[in-house]
Amino acid sequence: MNTSKLVMTMLGGACLAGASTAQAVNWQAGDWTLGLGGNINAFYTVTSCDTGDLNSGGTTLAGLACGSTDDDAHSVSNGLLPASLNFSATTNQNGYDLAAHVNVYYGIASQGGGSSDALAFSTVDARQVYLTFGNDSMGTVLMGRNFGLFGLDAILNDISLVGSGPTFTADNPGHTTLGGLGYGYVYVDRLAQINWTTPAMGGFSATIGIFNPMNGNANGSTSQGQDSPGIHGKASYKWDGDINGLVSATFITQDVDLAGGSESTMRGWDLFGKLGFGDVGLTAYVYDGEGMSTLALGGLVLPGFDAATGDAEETSGYYLQGTYKIGNTKLGLNWSESEQEKITEVENTRITLGVYHNLTPALTLMAEYSDMESETSVGSDDTNALNVGAILFF
Repeated sequence: MNTSKLVMTMLGGACLAGASTAQAVNWQAGDWTLGLGGNINAFYTVTSCDTGDLNSGGTTLAGLACGSTDDDAHSVSNGLLPASLNFSATTNQNGYDLAAHVNVYYGIASQGGGSSDALAFSTVDARQVYLTFGNDSMGTVLMGRNFGLFGLDAILNDISLVGSGPTFTADNPGHTTLGGLGYGYVYVDRLAQINWTTPAMGGFSATIGIFNPMNGNANGSTSQGQDSPGIHGKASYKWDGDINGLVSATFITQDVDLAGGSESTMRGWDLFGKLGFGDVGLTAYVYDGEGMSTLALGGLVLPGFDAATGDAEETSGYYLQGTYKIGNTKLGLNWSESEQEKITEVENTRITLGVYHNLTPALTLMAEYSDMESETSVGSDDTNALNVGAILFF
């Protein structure tokens, strides 16, 4: 898999952990260098669900595992990454590096009813629209809409980022699957933000920023979060050599006003680490959060807060992952788990085995098998999904 193109697709050209910022196509327009790149992917997925003793019609209380029936569900859709078209413009003026990024994401399956709906349309989503400026002495300022910091390294290093992993709802895939969302990490989300990243200090860097405050889901009612910003931060260290690696830690905090005048806080922290030596890669991640579900910040599908008491949901999770390269083929195994226990008792477990083959430097063919289980206070659902597909970076 082309790591540089992968980071480009996720971050629209932002340099992460030393990745190249070169687009697939670059051309000059006066003092500006314009770039164009992106990806297209598609997967055929067969999902089987056993609702067990929940008898829920195929949908767990966690909202992650099953479709609408116990039968197999077939779909052709995007994987965890939607297709994307990424535009960039960079230049240097008066000693400052300037950049603008506009990255638009596309679904191939019709939104709202799966690909079986006649005359339905797929989705278009401008997930990233941001500018950066800075230099080697001051660091870099980022302003606009971009991916957040909490959980970023977890999703970027999940083997299913270029694949599919667990489906969201098997019979209505929308324009993205879950990958490991809800199974080991919370979605990093696309957030309006202003942040500053320190100049490079060897392999160390740090980022601190203010983020547009998010409303929280409080037992079906909307809690407000506009009277204070979200504060997010990250520190990381990367090294090269015979044994190369990356370690990072992030935090997130934000006050939230609940119905009835009570207040609560959304907060979380995570730790990430990976090592590479020869053809072997090892990755580990752990997080702990309040005011969020296993899936999303603020609560999605399940509430992040109790509207009556003001209590914040408590959630935690981890994943362990190993990869091994054989020529142009990578084998990967991911074991992950998330749980929440304050308001709604849910435990989601996932095992994904994947085979990823670089047919060319731009095209990766792959197959993944995922086994998922969602346990709640009233029962459990078991799901397995097999997908085959391809992703093309350009």
